Amino acid sequence: MSNGKLLDSVVLSDAGLMEAQAKMSTKASKQFLAFISPDMMVQTVIATSISAAVYVGHSYVQFPITEGVARMVHIVTGLLLGILLTARVILGVYMTFTATRQVYAFTNACRSIAVLSTAVNETLTVSAGAELEKKAVSKFRYELVRLLNLSFYCYTLMLQGMRLAVPPSTLRTVSGNAEDELLATCPNPTVMVARLISALFEQQRAAKRITSEQVGVLMGKTGELIEAYHSSLSMLLSPSPVSLTAFVYFFTAAWVYFSAAALAVIELGDSKAFHGFGLWMTVCYSGFLSLFMFGLYEAGNVVEAPLKALMSLLATDAMAQTLSEDLSCLVDDETVPIMFPKE
Repeated sequence: MSNGKLLDSVVLSDAGLMEAQAKMSTKASKQFLAFISPDMMVQTVIATSISAAVYVGHSYVQFPITEGVARMVHIVTGLLLGILLTARVILGVYMTFTATRQVYAFTNACRSIAVLSTAVNETLTVSAGAELEKKAVSKFRYELVRLLNLSFYCYTLMLQGMRLAVPPSTLRTVSGNAEDELLATCPNPTVMVARLISALFEQQRAAKRITSEQVGVLMGKTGELIEAYHSSLSMLLSPSPVSLTAFVYFFTAAWVYFSAAALAVIELGDSKAFHGFGLWMTVCYSGFLSLFMFGLYEAGNVVEAPLKALMSLLATDAMAQTLSEDLSCLVDDETVPIMFPKE
C-alpha cells in the first residue's frame, strides 16, 4: 500500500470522521484542567498556610512534637486514602465509558433500522397503483428517517437533563402540529418517538409491503432504542454516593492538613532554626501535595455525574449530522433529505 493506493483501489481519508474526531479533541482539550476547582485552590491555600504557620511557630516556640505512633498512622491512612481516591477515578472512567457505549448503541440501532427498512417495497405493478405505492413507500422512508433523527435529538436532550418543547423545523411533521403537541406533553419524548416508529412499521405490515417476520426484527431494533434510552436514564437518575463522597472529602482534607504540618516539622529537622529557604520549600511541598490529593479527589467526582462528564466531551452536534447523513443514505431513497446538514 502506497500513497493511499491498494492494488487497483483508491483509499481516501474520511473527512467526516476526521472532523468528528477533531471536534471531540477540541472539547476534550477544554476539559484538560477541569480538575482544578475553586474549592481545590482554597484547600491548597489553607494547607500551605498551615505548613507555613507550623514552620514559623515551631522554629521559634519549638513545640514539644514527637513522632510516636502518628507517623505509622499517617502512612497507613495515606495509603488507604490513595487507594480509595484512585478507585473513584477508575470507577468514574468506567461509568463514563459505559455511558458512551449506550450512546453509540442508540445510534447503532438507528442505523440498523434504516438498513432493515429497505425491505419495504411497492406491492403493485399496475401503473396507476404502482405510482401511489411508490409515493407511499417514499413517504414511509422519509417519515422513518425523520423519526429516527428526532429520536436521537430527544435522546441527547435527555442526556443533558432537558426535554423537547418544540422540535426543530427540519424534524417537524408536515401533517400538522398534533405530533408536536404530543411530544411536548409526553414525559418521555424519546420513548414516544419509538412508539411512532413502531406504528409506522405496523402500517407497512398492514399494507403488505413487509412481512410479519421482518416487522418482528424491526421491532426488536426499536426495542434496542428504548433499552439504550432507559440505560442512560438510569445513570442520570441514579443517586450519587453522598456518604462516600463526604467521607473521602473529609479524610482527604484532614490528611492533607496533617501532612502540611508534618512537612514543616520534618523540614526544620534537628536545627530548630528558621530559614527563609526552608520555609519556601515547605510551602512548595505542601502546595504540591495538596494539589495532587485534591486534584485526585476532583478527578474522581465524575463518578457522581458520568453523563455530565460525557456530554462535556461528546460532540453531539457532529454525531447528529453524521447520523443524519448515514440514515438518508442507508434508506436508499434520493428523495429523503439530510435532516441535519453540516454547516
